[in-house]
Amino acid sequence: MNLLKKSTYICPFCFTEHKLSEVNFICKNEPNKCENAKREIVMVPASNEGKNIMPKDMFCDSCGESTNVKVCPTCNAELPYTIGEYKDLIFAVIGAKEAGKSHYIAVLIDKIMNEIGAAFNCSLQAINDATITRYRNDFYYPVFRSKEIIRVTHSAKTDATVSQPLIYTLAFRETSIFGGLLKSKRISNVVTIAFFDTAGEDLNEEDTMKSVNKYIYNSSGIIFLLDPLQLTNVRDSLPEGTQLPEQNTEIEDLLSRTANLIRRAKDKKMTQLIDIPVAVAFSKMDAVESLLDPSSCINYPSKHIGSGKFNIADFEDVNGSMESLVRSWGGENFANQLSSNFKEFAYFGLTALGCSPDSNSIKNLRPNRVEDPFLWLLWKHKLIKSEKRK
Repeated sequence: MNLLKKSTYICPFCFTEHKLSEVNFICKNEPNKCENAKREIVMVPASNEGKNIMPKDMFCDSCGESTNVKVCPTCNAELPYTIGEYKDLIFAVIGAKEAGKSHYIAVLIDKIMNEIGAAFNCSLQAINDATITRYRNDFYYPVFRSKEIIRVTHSAKTDATVSQPLIYTLAFRETSIFGGLLKSKRISNVVTIAFFDTAGEDLNEEDTMKSVNKYIYNSSGIIFLLDPLQLTNVRDSLPEGTQLPEQNTEIEDLLSRTANLIRRAKDKKMTQLIDIPVAVAFSKMDAVESLLDPSSCINYPSKHIGSGKFNIADFEDVNGSMESLVRSWGGENFANQLSSNFKEFAYFGLTALGCSPDSNSIKNLRPNRVEDPFLWLLWKHKLIKSEKRK
């Protein structure tokens, strides 16, 4: 097997990076049977002769029973059971207020569980009950069951649940020697993926970003979700009477704050490019359909899922088309900032809902190209293969 591993891990709750050997445990016995069965009592394993290896378990020094419940040595939060075993990826979904981040996450995770899983021979599994409950109640049920829009994400400063990620394992199975007709059961790669849904207001000031969005500079990839209806040129070009959202933060200001936060945290000079891949994804493309060429690739479903590989030709067409649109829509400074700060980036156009909600109701859910930024990040991390341009 070709399982991807790292020499360190990042706690998905306080975002502190540790060596694999730096992990603590708590007793998993019943509280009435062991005094160590309390969250505040942490057991530190003996050193492993200087080797950077994560211990799998240890014996409680009070009741003598074995425990495999790992906790972060910095914040004492219970770590995912897969921590240290496989590569962990933190994907940050960030963007301005009302850019559609929650709807994007709701539809993307459902898409991964179903279409992407079938096409790329992988499976997504929630790491704990907290992720299962939060995704179902806050994301899936409103959109797919009640057909209603998701309530606005609260600031992490007022709602602690916002800072808790949705954590999943994504397991890839080997390709069968008989091709796609038979699915192999052998696991080839496993990654732990943490998704964060950031409140737009938490990106309005660098000081706030520094305190509640620490995961951004420890990200393995950033999906920068932007609303084209925030661009002045787009608003002026749409037919008279088009319903428009209230204008808020300029897209280049969000980009500047994000880049500045990462540079300070990683001590990067302005002459050094940031090596976190950034997918710039413009949402609500259905709302600007009148401004697109009818034959534009952005209007059509992506070709990645159909082939079970990342389609380079389709990606390049969308990337080039979206960059041209962004520059023509008055985003020249944004595009220049992006290339001046990040080593790897790409442009995407998508819609999570595919329709404008009627009041709070979603009348006709028709997502399009939601998977593109996510698949690009998986491809950049060498987790999926590509299909070359013919």
